[in-house]
Amino acid sequence: MLIEKIMQVKTGKDLHQFKRPFLNRRINARMKAVGVRDGSEYAKLLESDSTEPSILFKSFSINVTEFYRDSFVWECMSSKIIPQILKNNKTLQIWSAGCASGEEPYSLAILLREVIGTKNVKFSIIATDINTDAINRAKKGHYLSQSLKNLTPGVIAKYFTPINNDTYQINESIKQLVAFQQGDIISFPVERINLITCRNVLIYYDKPAQELVFKKFHKTLNDDGYLVIGQDETMMGMTSGKSFSCILPRERIYSKLVSGGNLVV
Repeated sequence: MLIEKIMQVKTGKDLHQFKRPFLNRRINARMKAVGVRDGSEYAKLLESDSTEPSILFKSFSINVTEFYRDSFVWECMSSKIIPQILKNNKTLQIWSAGCASGEEPYSLAILLREVIGTKNVKFSIIATDINTDAINRAKKGHYLSQSLKNLTPGVIAKYFTPINNDTYQINESIKQLVAFQQGDIISFPVERINLITCRNVLIYYDKPAQELVFKKFHKTLNDDGYLVIGQDETMMGMTSGKSFSCILPRERIYSKLVSGGNLVV
């Protein structure tokens, strides 16, 4: 596909990792936005316009999310996963991969603050996304009330400051716990992680790309580490799935398999 070749040259990114229907929808949306009629005309625009390749690539980042999305998953992390990790660790490293506009990593920061309380435990959260605009929005930390609908009034009052009737600012004490960086999941340099959350991202990648991502997660996690993926995602049928044990199927939570045994909840 000519557009994919141009994007490879212009951005250095391989679009083959994305599923074809998703890729076509994003390209068609950009074609409509810039008013071109067909793929060949849009390919010419990508060649001649210095900004369009970057804009198209940014559109591949999905930014529809909310705090504590699928609340039962967060309840399980609070009651089972985090306490299990804390049995063997006094320092926690967490990676929110594909963090969009920041709701997930900030949810993790709030969750950890609530679970850890006054215990002498240090933690850090790395949050990455390929979309620079999304990262900048996350750093700003402004959110509509709709994205806070899963949080209790007490949590909202504790960790957010109202800006107006429909917008909240997340408190600086939570913002400081998250380090946001632009980066691709497969190539981003990270290691020695206790918990990875990558939810509702992999559904847009094709199977070979998913295999690479799961291999990266396995390499990145500590031996007693956990992986949380989205409700519409699975490792079934994946070669890399043999490297993980699905300990909580409903919540899509996996533990890393290592030689000589495996940690389970």
